[in-house]
Amino acid sequence: MSIQDQLAFALDRNDQEPNKLVAKQIVNAGGTKEVKDLISFIKTKPKQRAQSDTILALAYVGELAPALLSGEASFLISQLNSSVNRVIFGSMIALAHIAHLKKGILFDSLPQIIDAMDSGTVVSRDYGFRIMVTLYTDRKYTEDMFLLIQEQLMKAPSNQLGQYAERLIEVLNENHLQPLIETLEERRTDISNEYHIKRLNKNLKKLYKQL
Repeated sequence: MSIQDQLAFALDRNDQEPNKLVAKQIVNAGGTKEVKDLISFIKTKPKQRAQSDTILALAYVGELAPALLSGEASFLISQLNSSVNRVIFGSMIALAHIAHLKKGILFDSLPQIIDAMDSGTVVSRDYGFRIMVTLYTDRKYTEDMFLLIQEQLMKAPSNQLGQYAERLIEVLNENHLQPLIETLEERRTDISNEYHIKRLNKNLKKLYKQL
């Protein structure tokens, strides 16, 4: 049985468990060949469900063994142009898992990543933001990334703003402390949900203590 015949679409399953099991098998076998087989399968342009299950299996491989998937960064970036939402967010998840290994190519691909974040699903935006924060932690990219991250914070939906701020605060450069406070203070004026306001205030309190 081929590796793709074990994926959820081939088994007529709607859950992700078969895809996770395939990923575990690939990782346990150190399966570079199997990774390439799945990518070759996607290139045959099968039906949407087959494409998305295959990409999601690769994303699980990236979660378990980033190095095993890191050589396929260019292919995953190309999939951000897919017309299938699950392929887009599956590719973004996979890229987020390997971002620490492929900072250069991801920095160069930020236009595609940001376009996919802006036009895609919540999952695409969330994992795209993770990629941006990973790049921010590299001194070569910190200043450029902070400006792009600020843009994302300004337009993030209020229910995502808190988690984005928290993710950035964990790795925040002290030079960006005051600018981040100013950005979050500006956003506070357009948030009405009580829970989201409390979460934002908690983040601001943590930042003010660092001044």
